[in-house]
Amino acid sequence: MKNRKSEITFNFEWNSLIKDMVHSLWCIVLIALAALMSIQVVEKSIYTPMYTSTAVLVVRSRVGTTGAFSSLTASMEMANIFTDVFKQNSLKKLAAENIGLDTFDGTITTSLTAETNLLNVSVKAKDPELAFRLLRSILEVYPEVTEVVFTDSVIDIVSEPKMATFPSNSRLTVYRNEIIFLAMLLEGGLIAVFSLFRGTVKEEKGFDDKVGAKLLGTIAHEKPHLSRKERFRRKKRALLINDAYSSLKFTEDYQKLCNKFEYLYKNQGKQTFVISSVAENEGKSTVASNVSLALAERGYNVILLDMDLHKPSIYKIFDFYDAIETDWFDVMSSKTELVNMRFYRYRKSGLIIAFNKKTNTNKKVMINNQVVGSRLEKLKSKADFIIIDTPPTSVSADAVAIAENADATVLVIKTDCVLVEDINETILNITESGGKLEGCILNNVYEPFTLFGQIGVDERGYYSRSNNYGYYKVDRPYSDGYLRSNEAGYSYDSSDDIRSDK
Repeated sequence: MKNRKSEITFNFEWNSLIKDMVHSLWCIVLIALAALMSIQVVEKSIYTPMYTSTAVLVVRSRVGTTGAFSSLTASMEMANIFTDVFKQNSLKKLAAENIGLDTFDGTITTSLTAETNLLNVSVKAKDPELAFRLLRSILEVYPEVTEVVFTDSVIDIVSEPKMATFPSNSRLTVYRNEIIFLAMLLEGGLIAVFSLFRGTVKEEKGFDDKVGAKLLGTIAHEKPHLSRKERFRRKKRALLINDAYSSLKFTEDYQKLCNKFEYLYKNQGKQTFVISSVAENEGKSTVASNVSLALAERGYNVILLDMDLHKPSIYKIFDFYDAIETDWFDVMSSKTELVNMRFYRYRKSGLIIAFNKKTNTNKKVMINNQVVGSRLEKLKSKADFIIIDTPPTSVSADAVAIAENADATVLVIKTDCVLVEDINETILNITESGGKLEGCILNNVYEPFTLFGQIGVDERGYYSRSNNYGYYKVDRPYSDGYLRSNEAGYSYDSSDDIRSDK
């Protein structure tokens, strides 16, 4: 296996990013709630509301006793002097005593209106009434301080002070929406960063640089096309290429994949193929079933073996819920002989299936290599292809053990599911244990994002999601629900007598 780069790289794939954002909406909501609660806690613990009362004064300069006024420049200079006078401690003390207070519990600020002789005097205090009373007291007592020193000045009140109704200092609640939005934006950004730099295989591009095996083919993302009743009941439907609703792209991908299997069969004589994956829910059983169907449609005799003894699912994919006399588990665990195993032919096709419904609850019970090898050798003479569905390598070591007796092993990789380092480790385990890894199948691949593709039109023609273009029209004689064996075309296969040793 070739060495692959393990460093974290930027990997953009639009569907993966959207999926991560949707799945992480609860995190964003929690961050918003946490930000809201933090605002409330901070306000109650450290925020002190302050109220400001303001008066506007006009300062004039007079000359002599005639009451004549000097120029505006002289008045402005005098007003500038009074900005410091109103801040004097002596004036504060006098104003406090005037209303019967021991101390001046407020802050005085003064300012000039630009290019005028208007003086703004403000008092800030914790109580709006206190701020108002202190300012009124200042306006009452300031002549006692200023008239003795500044005899050539006149101060008139232009705007009387008013009692404040709202705090003058900023509250966090004023910016609550902005703070919450910023917190949600930061959380969304973190989610996007983790999504973009997550070390998974998200698309066909860059596969060779990450995974230490060749890519046999890709399988397009396919919707299950559930009815309203099925969606309400949360029912799952298998994605099979002979379904009437299977898209053209989905079906063509499996036909291209079958070309690879045909090549290996005709040119290298490989018959038995193990289909496995690293983790659960990567679609290995669906891939094994569709590959078997596609090969059978081409006239080959195919045997599909459900050797996932931990979580069998082939019978669910083919809607086979009838009672069966023997499970393939019994054959693999040597509880019964191959001659007693009942195989089922699918709809009079070349596909023969060995169903299994039993699960191996005893983790200590492993598949015997000799038993697997002998069973496969007997079946090779009865079919052109033997497709084997195994458990994921992360769940059980059975897949690696079975791979030692197969002609080739194919690893199914679901996009954006398993870390690249885990995939390469699995590939290394298969090859080092004697398995013949043929390559990988990249499953659930989304089309690249294009504007025309989103509205149903691309450069290849019309493939609208809302019409019938791009879909095979195949007869679908069977309705929803459990299909009985005599209705679905399943029958006990005895014509070929595949159980015999001959």
